[in-house]
Order: sequence, then structure tokens, then C-alpha cells
Amino acid sequence: MEDGSARELQEKYGRWHLAGAEDRASLVKRVLCEGRPVIGDPKTARSCQGIALDLVTRRYRFYGCALKVPCAGAAHRESMALHLAGLPGWEGWDVAHAWGGDEELRRLVVPGPPPGPVENNPVEVDVASRDYWFVGWDPEARTITVRHDESIADTLAGATCLVSVIDDTALTHWQLNNSIAPLLAQQGEPVVRVLAAEPPYPLAAEDVVTDGAVIDVRKRRLRYWTADVVPPACLAQMRETWPGWQVERLPWGHLGHLAAIGERSGELSMTDAELLDARWGDELITLRNHARDALPAEPRELIAPQVLVVDRW
Repeated sequence: MEDGSARELQEKYGRWHLAGAEDRASLVKRVLCEGRPVIGDPKTARSCQGIALDLVTRRYRFYGCALKVPCAGAAHRESMALHLAGLPGWEGWDVAHAWGGDEELRRLVVPGPPPGPVENNPVEVDVASRDYWFVGWDPEARTITVRHDESIADTLAGATCLVSVIDDTALTHWQLNNSIAPLLAQQGEPVVRVLAAEPPYPLAAEDVVTDGAVIDVRKRRLRYWTADVVPPACLAQMRETWPGWQVERLPWGHLGHLAAIGERSGELSMTDAELLDARWGDELITLRNHARDALPAEPRELIAPQVLVVDRW
């Protein structure tokens, strides 16, 4: 609050974003009337969506349940933050999505100590199915042979996660069934060797996967993206298991992934019509497209495996 105090309000049913100044004023009034003072650490239960307002520093953070995110969820979150920041009443405010979820909101209200360790549950690399579409991998010719169509893996592999590894100018992709943040936090740098022992996959399209990472071995740079919440403790563990690496969230999800590997093919990105079908609004689509066009592309000419098709439909 403006007097330096902190208050909180928990609702069973609520919204995960505010539309403008009137919406903000209404929420602040309700928190003042119905909320309770925060003494020590906030006591609200961990939630699947939330809002935090710092009236002193004029910061606004929000996050929503990943289960309710439209397709291309990471880019949708980025677009929503830009949309809200541009609404009347948010001039001079720092508006952003809280990628750290409830814990990030808590720390905005009451700064606390560094996050503690996360549960040490082993996470194994879970490669997507190769049934019915994969024929073979020739590492000398760097050629993946598939059946029917270049994008057949998108239809049949059933992946959720895309990992691209850059080693000098060589670029290789894998499609996995993992959630990216726990995988990177638990496996650490050795995950690169684990992936290299598996045949690679074609590059997945935007509407196929929800998570991803670009791992640049020579630059020791790890960039990840997801629409899921990544708690601060998980991010801290990721930095510990990748010592000496630059670890950062990759903005704009799959769009940022493509730019980070120098791929500008529009065929891999969702069309405006597809985004509309996925419950995106026109304004969010416009913001997303402007951001896509402005993303800096990888300057190196990276060499990806070729995809050879047999038994075409």
C-alpha cells in the first residue's frame, strides 16, 4: 500500500488480470475493506492465478493457470502483458506477467530470503514417440528419414517440448514429453550428452509444443521458455546445475525459439486465423505479430539436419 503496509485478499473465484484504472481502484478498495494485514510471510495458499500491486513503486504483476492458456501460451502471456500495459490508467506502471507464479507475487509484496531447495525428484529425458513416422538417422549425412511428410512428427510424435542444441554451427532438435524447467533443473548440463545419444527430430511447429529450450554449447548459454509457472526455487536450482552458464527465460516462446536458431520460416508459426480459433483476440494477435517481426535473429548460419521423406502419402 502507499503507506508501506501490505494487505492480501484470497478469493475462490477471481480474475488473473486487471483491465485498467477503475479495475485497479475497485480491487484496492476491496483489499482495504476485506483483506487482512500481511505480518511476516503472506499466508495465502498457493493458487493457480493471482495479482500483486505495489502502489509505492507502481508495479503490477499477474499470472494465470497454465491449464487455461490458449495455444502458443507463452506468447499469449507476453501479448497480454503488453496489452494491459497499454490500457488507460497504467501509464507509468511496470506491468508484467509473473513467470514465477505465486511465489513471485509474495516476494513483490514482502521481500524475503533466497528460495530454498526444491524437492529432489529425479526427472528423466522422455523422448517423444517415433512409432509409425521415424525411419532412420544418418549422422554422417546428418539426415533424418521419415515417412509420409516433412512435418509428420508433429502429427504422430505427441511431443510437448522442443529442445534445440547449437554446437558451433551445428543445430539439432529433439522433441520430448517433458516439462522443460524441471528437466533442466534436475538434469543439468549432462542433458546435452543424454540427448546426443538419441536420434534427433525435425523442428516442431508452434501449435505442437508448449515448452522449449535453446542450448548453445560453445557460448554456454541456456534459454528456456514455457507457459507454466517456474518457481524461484526451480530457477535457482537450474542455475546451480548449469554452473558457468548464462541461464535466462527466452521471450515469446516458440517465436523466440525460432529467432534464437535463425529460423524465419512462417510455415512453423501459427497463422492469424489459427490464433483466432485458439481464442486469441485481434489486438493480442497484432501485438504478437509486431513482436515476432522485431525479434533479433541468430546471426550465425546454423546447419540443421535434412529431412528425407519416403512413402509419401
